[in-house]
Amino acid sequence: MTAPEPVPAPPGDVGSPATGPPETAAARAGRNNGELALTVLLGVLGVYLVVDAGSIAVPGSASNVGPRFFPYLVGGLIIVTAVALGVRVFLGDRGPADESEDVDLTAGTDWRAVGIIAAAFLAHALLINVIGWPLAVTLMFGTIAWALGARGIVRPLLAGGITSVVVWIVFVKALNVALPGGTFLELATSWF
Repeated sequence: MTAPEPVPAPPGDVGSPATGPPETAAARAGRNNGELALTVLLGVLGVYLVVDAGSIAVPGSASNVGPRFFPYLVGGLIIVTAVALGVRVFLGDRGPADESEDVDLTAGTDWRAVGIIAAAFLAHALLINVIGWPLAVTLMFGTIAWALGARGIVRPLLAGGITSVVVWIVFVKALNVALPGGTFLELATSWF
C-alpha cells in the first residue's frame, strides 16, 4: 500500500493563513527600526502641529470653527496614527510587502540614504528663500532621486526642474499663493 500523494497548492498560495510564508514569519520575529523611526517622526510632527496651531491668531469675527480647528484636527489624527503604529511596531507587527515587491524584509535600513534625504529636506528649507522655491525643489528632487538609486543626475534634475516651475507658476500666478521664486524666475514670468 502506498501513501497518498500530496495535493499541490493552487498557484499564488504561499502558505497557510496561520503560519504565512516562512520569510514573513522570520521577518516578524524582530522589531523594524525603520518603522519605529517613522512612528517617532509621525508623533513629533503631530505634536508640533498641535502646539503650533495654538499660536494661530483667531480674529474676533471667527465663528465656531476658527482657523485653529483643522490644524488641531490634522495634528490629533497624526498623533493617534503614530500611537497606533507604535503599538503595532512594539508588538512585532510589520507592514506586509506587496506581491510585486522584490524586497528583502530581513535587510536593514539604508541609513546613508535616510541621511541624504534628511539633509536634502533640511537644505530645501534653508535655501527656499535664498535661491527660490523652484530651484530649491529641483535640487531636493535630484538629490533624493540620486539617494534612492536613480541612474544619472541629469534626468532627475530636469524632471524636478520642470515640475517645480509648473507648480510654482500655477500656485503663484493662478492661485496667488506666495512662493519665493528667486530673481531669475520672477523676472522670466513677470509678463504672466
